[in-house]
Amino acid sequence: MAHTVIGTAGHIDHGKTLLVKALTGMDTDQAPEERARGITIELGFAFLGDQATIIDVPGHERFVKTMVAGVSTIDVAMLVIAADDGVMPQSREHLDVLRLLGVERGVVVINKADLVEEEWLGLVGEEVREFVRGSFLARAEIFCVSALSGAGIDPLRQRLLAMVEDTAAKRTDAPFRLPVDRAFGVKGFGLVCTGTVQAGALAEGDRVEIAPEGRGARVRRLQQHGATVQEVRAGDRAAINLAGVEQGQIERGHSLVAPGFFRPTQMLDAEVQLLASSPMTIASRTRVRLHLGTREIMARVVLPGGKPLTPGQESFAQLRLEAPVIAAWGDRFVLRRYSPALTIGGGRVLNPHPAKHRRFEPALLAHLQALAHADLPEVVENWLRYADDRLKSQQMLAGELGIGVERLAGLTDEIVEDGRAVRVVSEGLPHVLHLDVCDHWGAQIEAALASFHRAQPLKLGLPREELRNLSARYIQPELFDCVLRYLEEAGRVALDGAVVRAASHSICFTPEQEVLRAAVEARLNTTDFANLPTVAELAQALDVPQPQVTDMIQALQALGMVVALEGGLLIHGEALARARTLLSDSLKRDGEITVAEFRTLIGSNRKCAMALLGHFDAEGLTTRQGDVRILVG
Repeated sequence: MAHTVIGTAGHIDHGKTLLVKALTGMDTDQAPEERARGITIELGFAFLGDQATIIDVPGHERFVKTMVAGVSTIDVAMLVIAADDGVMPQSREHLDVLRLLGVERGVVVINKADLVEEEWLGLVGEEVREFVRGSFLARAEIFCVSALSGAGIDPLRQRLLAMVEDTAAKRTDAPFRLPVDRAFGVKGFGLVCTGTVQAGALAEGDRVEIAPEGRGARVRRLQQHGATVQEVRAGDRAAINLAGVEQGQIERGHSLVAPGFFRPTQMLDAEVQLLASSPMTIASRTRVRLHLGTREIMARVVLPGGKPLTPGQESFAQLRLEAPVIAAWGDRFVLRRYSPALTIGGGRVLNPHPAKHRRFEPALLAHLQALAHADLPEVVENWLRYADDRLKSQQMLAGELGIGVERLAGLTDEIVEDGRAVRVVSEGLPHVLHLDVCDHWGAQIEAALASFHRAQPLKLGLPREELRNLSARYIQPELFDCVLRYLEEAGRVALDGAVVRAASHSICFTPEQEVLRAAVEARLNTTDFANLPTVAELAQALDVPQPQVTDMIQALQALGMVVALEGGLLIHGEALARARTLLSDSLKRDGEITVAEFRTLIGSNRKCAMALLGHFDAEGLTTRQGDVRILVG
């Protein structure tokens, strides 16, 4: 048996608060203004036995947003309708809210039965049964009670307790989340916030983040039903005493979440349903009130093709929010008209971190369809397949999907074992990369390389950053690096230091270029170390246009046959090896050498000698000590 949260619903003055008091003995109207006006303004809380909390919500139309915050995480609904009034406007709106939030269990209570005659009570019962037809309350029991006299209360209480017994345990392996519905200071303890644990578990001493701001805090103390406990779990009503947070830094609409799992978002891909009773259509970019968890925020609804959503219709949409929220796949929400406020629809979050859609392409619609209707393994695979612009760690994916890391790892293991994804490590964190993503960006990279090789056959390849700008400029650099490693391991590209080339590419010379190559090599493979040329000097000596010589030098450098020294001086690799041997033998014999001695040793001038010594220092053969060089090692 899991902890059960029961939420009231119904029109103002239909006796919800008095009914809760009759059931529990607790008066949930505590504020002076509530007592003075005789109406519920804020959320009230009472305990029914050891395993149930009743949340009493306001019925006045002005406080429907408070009602939505109160019932956003309930297990059982108690719809209250006064016998002397019958079904009223907020009865209808509250039932709509419960349906949109996915509540599946509940009872109907006809209150104030002592104020009407038996015949009238029968008519009200028929009206109520017709009212709930087609909803989750269609087969619910209807209880006729008098909260004032206590008539009919015991059978209702027993039915609620039986429903508590039937409440299934919720998964506690997901990352912790609790939407805050109240926050207040307690003398001697500091800030306390309350809410229903939406997912996961929290223990005394744990750290949490206050979302969406991201401020950290430590759990000093936990309470449930007024008693101190060591841990609260999914489904529990909890009071959490936080250390390191001042009053005013947390309020209704904030969430307490496990650190590192959740990122604020201002866009949501969603499945949206407009109520058949909605008095308005929703055109693309209509401004609405979004109620998600205990948070109310303004948003604009962007629809596919700009086609309006009419009452009773469903559609995929992107919600663009005016402030950040925390959300996960499957979270339910309510939409209300901007002004005057009225519930018009709701839906489910499909992706809490989408890209901004300019058009709803067929591939995007197919992806959203899978997120809306597929089972969890297929949802996870679609999530990986469509996340094609950035790497997502297991922790990040667990937060976006609202499932536990171990459960997610099991699902991704199946995808990897079936050969549809690969595991990669980036910045020390494990990630799963779908092969469709690898192949998509791999094709872009290979196309850029092929184009480059056609245009520049004498160049070995492209520098890594230049290749990224040409093929995948807008994706996360870490994702580009992982795709590049995937292509290298598959033998499709080769990496030579910072240069990337197609694996099949090699520098090939035309017959005319072979003639120039031979001339260049003959000039640079010299024993005259006093006349090492620059590119311009080489072009002049060979009587060849400098751009052609430049291209040839770059090709020979890529092949490791020519080396550029300080000052742009050029030398053939074999000539450089001869100079290296002369220097090494001298140092082994004498222990040290000056610039003048080296210049004499190779028959060079100071400029060329200094350029050669600088190269040997850089490659680690020698090191300078004062005015002499010595052999390293």
